[in-house]
Amino acid sequence: MGIAPSKRAGNTVEATLLQRHPDFRYVSDETAEHHDAVTVSLVAPSRQLPFVGICLLETGTVVEIKSAMVVYGEDQRRGRFLIRQSQHDHLLEEAGVYLFAVCAPTPARDIIAAKIVPATLVDEFDFSWIDRDARSSYAQFAWSRVFSPDEVER
Repeated sequence: MGIAPSKRAGNTVEATLLQRHPDFRYVSDETAEHHDAVTVSLVAPSRQLPFVGICLLETGTVVEIKSAMVVYGEDQRRGRFLIRQSQHDHLLEEAGVYLFAVCAPTPARDIIAAKIVPATLVDEFDFSWIDRDARSSYAQFAWSRVFSPDEVER
């Protein structure tokens, strides 16, 4: 059985972001089930990677990378981030952050905008956990909860 298209797209975005930002080191799913990367040096915000609600990321900060397409479906609705409750709880326990990215709906998943948001601030977004029997509960929210339209729809 192959990798689902959404997982493959997410892996493409992760690889691109990790190449662009060498202060983050990839962590395999076998090593860390609930996050994708850790910081290997002190990280400050930049034009390419702004932060929300924090000034710096210390070495060893855990990072979960989430991506959404700028639009999806026939109605061209704004893309959505999907977060899993087990991952979110882990990030809260570890004082971790999300690296959110909005991508073009192309095979290369060109990154339009990216931003660091502490897990504690994601709790402020208006969402509900959706229970599933087989896997961790999850929530979805539009990228416009994280980015202003001006940052993405240029």
